[in-house]
Amino acid sequence: MTKIYQGLGLSCMYPENWNITEDTDDGKLLGFTLESPTSAFMTVTEYPWTVPPAEALEQACEVMKSEYDEVEFDEVESDLTWNGKPLPYCKAADAQFYYLDLMVISRMVAFALDHRTFLVQIQAEDRDFDKLEMVFKAILVSLLQSVKDE
Repeated sequence: MTKIYQGLGLSCMYPENWNITEDTDDGKLLGFTLESPTSAFMTVTEYPWTVPPAEALEQACEVMKSEYDEVEFDEVESDLTWNGKPLPYCKAADAQFYYLDLMVISRMVAFALDHRTFLVQIQAEDRDFDKLEMVFKAILVSLLQSVKDE
């Protein structure tokens, strides 16, 4: 079974056994996180429209470098679509690092739609990432489908 989350003017379907938390500042919703029972997670953060996706992605990479030792980054091509076309203004990168003797993969995808910039971060231990990659993609596709064409 699935649940539906609505926030940031978006909605997405996610597995019913996952937890959701919202990131707020003075009552304003800044983003949300979906967490699997195995601690894999997907975070969606809204940036001001004036922040282009490349800058949002760069900021996220800098934060990761400051938090973890020896993070390796690889730029990746996104195969996400919106309204049947490749997702416009999309930048993506994978990061790999060790944390508590586990290899962790973090995929970050930044894009601009509907005069808003979003950063989606998907992170899990490498074996868990492989198992959940299609679930994360389905969540992200449902989120993109909720954005209306102008």
